[in-house]
Amino acid sequence: MKGKGFLAKKQQRRLLVPVFFLVFLMAGCQPDSYVENTSAETDIPEDTLEETSGYYYSNTSKEDCLICGEATGTALPLYRGQENLGIINLNSFDLAPVTINRYDDLGDPIKKPENGSSTHITNTGEDGFFLSVSADTNRGYAHGYLSFDKEDALDIDQAASHLCTDCLNQTLDNCWTDGPLSVGVIDFDTGDIRLFEERITAFTFGDYYVSCDNRDMDDEDTREIDLLIFYCPERYQD
Repeated sequence: MKGKGFLAKKQQRRLLVPVFFLVFLMAGCQPDSYVENTSAETDIPEDTLEETSGYYYSNTSKEDCLICGEATGTALPLYRGQENLGIINLNSFDLAPVTINRYDDLGDPIKKPENGSSTHITNTGEDGFFLSVSADTNRGYAHGYLSFDKEDALDIDQAASHLCTDCLNQTLDNCWTDGPLSVGVIDFDTGDIRLFEERITAFTFGDYYVSCDNRDMDDEDTREIDLLIFYCPERYQD
């Protein structure tokens, strides 16, 4: 897997500001030619994926980005703008919705009580994920079961083939530990992505609380996650 050491790189970024001012002060004492040479050496090619000081550069343009672009050929446009989460695999861009808030075919919210509950099952195929999720739309929560390959860690090159530089780095900035998994949740309203991590069992994410009981199956090649997701926007806002 490429892109290891996310946490260490974040720590490096915290040092960038004081280092910048130190270089700035030193540059003021040097001839103009020294400053120009230093600037030229730090130019970064825009047509390659590479890492510099913990920042990742993708050759996917914003127009072709599947998050902030049109996302043509994916299911994302069907759910974009909804106040719901989805399960997403950034290596393959497989996607499945978690419908806590209901919408009609025109994309307008349905603000009526629902009789009973329903279970939705998604299987994205070989090397994908399996998701079974049931939502109580009247109370605003969902619970489900998710399974996928236990070795399915995030591949930076694969993710960069789907995401532009800004979306790639925003996603990685949301990670708390080294080596996130390739599967996580996407907020359809904001486009933000939060990847699952082995030792993170719960987190808040926008207007949601996500419990993700993560376990490996010793006798199988799959990882299983029991999900419990609450839609809980802030009650008191300025």
